[in-house]
Amino acid sequence: RGDAVGPYRGRVLCCGLKRWKLTAPRKMSAAVAVDAHEEMRDASSWMRTSSVQEAWEAFTEKLKRRQMRGSYQCATETLVFLQGLIGNTKFEHAQDMLDCVRAVGAELVDAQPMELAIGNMVRRVLFIIREEYSNIIQAQEADNEVSEVRERHASQVAAMQPSLVHRLSLSPTEEFVDYTRNLKGLLPNIMTQVNELKDELETSHDTIMDQAANHISDQSLILTFGSSRSVEKFFIAAAKGQTKGQGRKFQVIVAESAPYYGGQEMAARLAEKGIDVTVIADAAAFALMPRVDKVFLPTHAVMANGGLIAPSGGHMLALAAQEHSVPVVCITGLFKLCPLYPHNLDAFNELRSPDAVLDFKAHQAVPNAEVLNPAYDYIPPEMLDLYITNNTTTTTGGHQPSYIYRLL
Repeated sequence: RGDAVGPYRGRVLCCGLKRWKLTAPRKMSAAVAVDAHEEMRDASSWMRTSSVQEAWEAFTEKLKRRQMRGSYQCATETLVFLQGLIGNTKFEHAQDMLDCVRAVGAELVDAQPMELAIGNMVRRVLFIIREEYSNIIQAQEADNEVSEVRERHASQVAAMQPSLVHRLSLSPTEEFVDYTRNLKGLLPNIMTQVNELKDELETSHDTIMDQAANHISDQSLILTFGSSRSVEKFFIAAAKGQTKGQGRKFQVIVAESAPYYGGQEMAARLAEKGIDVTVIADAAAFALMPRVDKVFLPTHAVMANGGLIAPSGGHMLALAAQEHSVPVVCITGLFKLCPLYPHNLDAFNELRSPDAVLDFKAHQAVPNAEVLNPAYDYIPPEMLDLYITNNTTTTTGGHQPSYIYRLL
């Protein structure tokens, strides 16, 4: 029994003497992992016995109507909802809690499949539940000095190291762990760890902004694309500096990001903060690239291979930067890091209304034209040079794309 995504939904695979039924969310393979045993209740049945049913309906409705956009907002709202769900629902044991979080997480991902941060937060909460359960078991075994039980759980505990690969994926050894034992103090420990995760999420931007002066030097010419709050705050932090007199003097060129022109909006906000900003057409990026010192790209999600899911148009800038040997830097929090590989790029993209590219009246003049308006671009890791994250284990917080798999 394990979490499964990809083309194996609804199939039964024979592995030795065991039969594993693998399932994945209905809309795409980039969904949160869900345990597939047949007895697991769906999200609606859990909500009927929970006091957060109204919050559940409101949250899913916002996601389906796309009233909630952006990875940070989706991740924050998901974590707050799961925190309320765990705290206000009565569970008989940890297995019920795991089943509930998995079922609810699958429904949330189905409501907005392209917001990969939702699935990331669900996996982090699942890891917290398993880790705290394991910690209490360890403590009880140490107190009772039961060596046989300790040896039996040693392999299971060894597989639960505090790394993102276990936070974002289900360990195969979970099948042999009994989560039906009633453990005193489990719920308070879980709520404490969820609160710490919430604090980490809320301070992720501050941790990244503290590194701004290390990556932007005086008299630099920076090129960026579209509108991104993370990139915007990074530039503002570099211009102000951590202390008075340490601010950087640099110029920012913003590609307008047609057809929605988010670059114009971000350029206006940067100009209000006193930063020298120039807005250019997207097509002019290649001509200006030889003068650029660095390219900063916004991030929608980071894949397990170090690739980047960026707003549509980011791949064009990465190609131009690669041609002129200009370093490409991505600013992202660890909550955007996904344990998924881009085997099927269509699963990590969506088509928006073509009216923004070619309005209806103009389309009548060319009725045979097919207009596509993709929302995102995939940028392979070989086109990227550095990820700036809120990982505090390094002095700069920066990692090369080839190192991303070590963070998982």
